Amino acid sequence: MKINFSKVLLSGVIFFTPFTLLFAQKGQYSFNEDKSEVSLIIDTKKANFTVDNAMRKKMGQPLLEARIYPLELNMDTVGVWSESTTKKENIWRLAVGVPLSKGFYISMEDFYLPKGAQLFAYNKDNFENAIVFNHEDNPNGGPYSIEDLTGDNVILEYVASKTITEKPKIHLLDVGYKYSDETGNVSGFGTSASCMININCTQGIEWQAQKKGVVRLRIRKISDDVNNGSACTGTLINNTSNDKTPYILTAYHCLENVDFSNPDNFSVFFNYELPTCENTGTRPSYKFHRGANVKVANPISGGSDGVLLQLTGTIPEDWDVYFNGWDRSNANNVTSGAIIHHPQGDVKKITLYNKALTSGQWDNTSPQNSFWIVSYSEGSTEKGSSGSSIFNQNGLVIGTLTGGNSSCSASTAFDFYGKLWYHWDKSSDANLHMNKYLDPINSGQTVLVGLHNNPNLDEELILAKSNINLIPNSSTTINILSGNGDYVIASSDNNIATAELSGNVITVKAIKRGTAELTVTDKKGKSKKVTLYVQNNIDISAKDSNILINIYNEEGEEDADKIKQVRVINLDADVLYNKKNLDESNHTIDMSLFRNSIYIIQVKTKKGTTKAEKILWQK
Repeated sequence: MKINFSKVLLSGVIFFTPFTLLFAQKGQYSFNEDKSEVSLIIDTKKANFTVDNAMRKKMGQPLLEARIYPLELNMDTVGVWSESTTKKENIWRLAVGVPLSKGFYISMEDFYLPKGAQLFAYNKDNFENAIVFNHEDNPNGGPYSIEDLTGDNVILEYVASKTITEKPKIHLLDVGYKYSDETGNVSGFGTSASCMININCTQGIEWQAQKKGVVRLRIRKISDDVNNGSACTGTLINNTSNDKTPYILTAYHCLENVDFSNPDNFSVFFNYELPTCENTGTRPSYKFHRGANVKVANPISGGSDGVLLQLTGTIPEDWDVYFNGWDRSNANNVTSGAIIHHPQGDVKKITLYNKALTSGQWDNTSPQNSFWIVSYSEGSTEKGSSGSSIFNQNGLVIGTLTGGNSSCSASTAFDFYGKLWYHWDKSSDANLHMNKYLDPINSGQTVLVGLHNNPNLDEELILAKSNINLIPNSSTTINILSGNGDYVIASSDNNIATAELSGNVITVKAIKRGTAELTVTDKKGKSKKVTLYVQNNIDISAKDSNILINIYNEEGEEDADKIKQVRVINLDADVLYNKKNLDESNHTIDMSLFRNSIYIIQVKTKKGTTKAEKILWQK
């Protein structure tokens, strides 16, 4: 899956036309006359769904993500076919209207694209930000989900060369109409709180194996009264047979009012993360699986709030995932660790703690000492983080998140994690014990290390930064978060910047003003580039009829300097332009009113740095 492209193949203009044919089936949607458009039938009085998910987290309830509207539409019976303007491509198109929506997703019962074909998903008013899917997104077909659609519509447009004879499969199962929270926002990509830390920031360097086992969960309930989807986090977990049985550990409260007997109520998203620390760019691709059976469900009331799922089928050999190890010992020597999670259903984040855990209860129904209690040193959790595992300083799972009061604005508040120690075999009901699944050989082990799904897979080369701003004679470091070892670093211009490598840390030194490109290559030939901009602390330049003044700060500098004063002086020492008490990173002087002459531009920053530059101005 990728995003952003130029439209060169497709033809036709999309208009939403009046809908004339009402489908009586469940009364959920209607078609226009030629079935090129389908629109959900929404009760407008209930269209702006609002759920206070912050309170749900405190109460130990899952993130209520979306109301689900069944579709069950197959491309063989809906949509229209045409050909491109070049006459070389066949095009199938279906417009889906979701009235008054702020965001939604579309679940697929079957989704398969032949090699060379593409599916474009875009808002009718924003083709430039279309999501593009190809064969590799779901190479074996079967269930899939198109995520993070925005606005009140989507155009699904399948494009294939006429030389492709293999048939696609596009079967729309349902639409998840996103709930808005107490602030009016919906969940999904880019919606987590500001203090949440991307997993590929420096805080995640030591957790690159564990992250591969952390998954985003969607759990749905379909009944006559409520059609809802909830979002939580889970962890792929190892067992003593080391046989890659696909067990997922999460929290019981995530399965609130769910029919355990239907495996299709559980959807799993693997590898949903941004490639760098930067919280920008397009939404990432992911691996998708639908189907799981509940093996153990230890309740939140009177128990430790733990669930063990087993995915239907097996995980493909070429999926780069990790079966996390565990420690069920209940040792009181846990002093630091991490939580890897999907807050708000967003991309993967990491939260750290550096104080000893204490034991306690979630509420007065909980067994004594069945929960870990933690406060964080960096980051936090929020709705959608429920069910995420807490890892100890050895990188092993020791519990699952129930809830708590922590937030970006309450960093010292406590969260509660049901102990794996209690999930294991402490309940009086043996049906609630996880030991028979996680220790099937009855080894009695209290600690088990993790297991790579395929240790021979190439590691993705991931750098902590992709762009750097420096001033001359300064330096910074870049961490290599993941790769295949034996790294080589090269600068495109050593006169502008040099780079040295020590282990997995690159040290970059800026020499003089300019732009250079750093290239990192590993032993498998994988490479990544970092763009380095070396700027003067105060830069003065001319463009058209303006003088542009920019101030640059060293990479990572917290107390950034700003422009305080700008003056223009002639050779007679007359001050012709004087702007004081500024607080800007850039400033523009309109020189169209100045006659041709020599001027002195003076700049002073809030930290006291000054610069004076003589210019010859000619219109």
